[in-house]
Amino acid sequence: MAAPRDKFGRPIVVVTGMGVVTSLGAGKADNWKKLTAGESGIRTITRFPTDGLKTTMAGTVDFVPIEPFSSTELSERLANIATEEAVAQAAIGSKGDFPGPLFLAVAPVEVEWPQRLELGRATGQTDIDYDALLRVSGGGRFKSYHRRFLFGSVEDYLAEKFGTKGSPISLSTACASGATAIQLGVEAIRRGETDAALC
Repeated sequence: MAAPRDKFGRPIVVVTGMGVVTSLGAGKADNWKKLTAGESGIRTITRFPTDGLKTTMAGTVDFVPIEPFSSTELSERLANIATEEAVAQAAIGSKGDFPGPLFLAVAPVEVEWPQRLELGRATGQTDIDYDALLRVSGGGRFKSYHRRFLFGSVEDYLAEKFGTKGSPISLSTACASGATAIQLGVEAIRRGETDAALC
């Protein structure tokens, strides 16, 4: 029996699992419960000082502890939480063996200030340039920083943990990143390159 097709003759693509992490909480059930109860995820910012800022309110995810904090570390934890839920709901493949590729939306990845300052002290220079930071971060005691702050570090972790197939794709297209990741997965399925995609 042929797969169902849409009015343009393309294979119909369906969402089989979703993972959600927002300022309301983790998981579809928790988010839906709080949303339907009229709870807001917008609150006073506590993660950093807001003195001198016009905006002191935001929808932040403050319930996922990261020590020492880095936005890349937080991105990885949030992606892991959402992916766990989505894969469990989809019931496709087995634990650590997802049968399709990974398309991941990520924020820009940059070395955070605490790590920059530590690298800067290691260069022995007062006027630190990027080449000096690269020179000291490539190995030795800063090897973990080198891996952590590569653009594809979050995708590599998720691809390994969930056993996705093929080269994982990381993309950063501002506010459209999530939609772009989903569209790449949809198009890969429509082209017949895979039967499933993790987006």
